[in-house]
Amino acid sequence: MDEECKKAAEKAMNLLLVQDRTKKELQERLYRAGFSEKAADYALEYVMSFGYIDDLRYAENYISFHKENRSRKELQYKLMQKGVPPEIISEAFLSYNREDEYTALKHQLRKKLKGKHLSDMEFQEKNKVTAYLARKGYALPAIRHVLQEQEEEEQ
Repeated sequence: MDEECKKAAEKAMNLLLVQDRTKKELQERLYRAGFSEKAADYALEYVMSFGYIDDLRYAENYISFHKENRSRKELQYKLMQKGVPPEIISEAFLSYNREDEYTALKHQLRKKLKGKHLSDMEFQEKNKVTAYLARKGYALPAIRHVLQEQEEEEQ
């Protein structure tokens, strides 16, 4: 083991002390820090041997932390951007349920309305709210259901 490999492993450990990362994120950070591919690979193997990198654990924690604010599609997209493989993402979503999606959708609706009442809105304004929620990754039937629920609550 040469000096560069040692420094790369030390850098990897320091990066993981600050926050949990996926394998891809850590690898990119090591490359940006100027380490060679060999040194970065050594550092990744080193930290993985201790279980410090676990993409499944990362994905499960990420979903658990963000499920109240983001749709399932948005969570999947963000995890894919972070380099988590699709099969690991699927496994991490096993504990995610339909109620989580409705909770997140309701949260996004309240955030978008900012205290306004849905029943006071024009048809065009309601369509804009629907489009916003659809862009966030929510299914149209779920959006309609939550909008109807919200209007019934207001009456």
